[in-house]
Amino acid sequence: MPGKHANNWDNRYDHDRYFYGVDPNYLVARELPGLPPGRGLFLAEGEGRNAVFAAGLGHEVTAVDSSQVGMLKAQHLAEARGVRIRYRDEDVVTGDWDRDEWDFVVMCFAHLPPEEMPQVHARIARSLRPGGRLIHVSFSKAQLGRPSGGPPRLGWLHALPDLKDQYAGLDLAVAEEKEVVLDEGPGHRGAALVIEIVGTRPE
Repeated sequence: MPGKHANNWDNRYDHDRYFYGVDPNYLVARELPGLPPGRGLFLAEGEGRNAVFAAGLGHEVTAVDSSQVGMLKAQHLAEARGVRIRYRDEDVVTGDWDRDEWDFVVMCFAHLPPEEMPQVHARIARSLRPGGRLIHVSFSKAQLGRPSGGPPRLGWLHALPDLKDQYAGLDLAVAEEKEVVLDEGPGHRGAALVIEIVGTRPE
């Protein structure tokens, strides 16, 4: 999460349990096994469940987040699973993670301040190598007020047309708003309205 919110996330993660569980998000679990081994970037990765899953598939994984507690728990999870991940203590908004080119980027329920969100999404699209893949899942604006997860502020939630604009330049194989049932630790549980984006940077 963005650095100025790191203390809030440290408090949320500071338990023996994993707030969003130890298994990958459903969209990550669906999409990643079909990719050849490559270099993957996981933004606002928190406690590491998706990054550790990717490392187990043979990918070279870099996770970015500014939560110290999340980073420690991610490293513990990686050790328990017998894999290695690189974890950068870095603000998603101001960090220089886009200096590299990535084979894939995962953005999983990473809700940023509305004034910062468009530029981060545009940077993600540019950071993909030609042929690189984006996997994005987030809560839609229709999720507001539901107990199954997501920020309590409308501006931090997403609209599908906005995401299509922000990821302009990618070929979108999946771009839809839908209802799913989440079972991701105590943090995401129950019926939720989400947006799925899967896109590829043209060769």
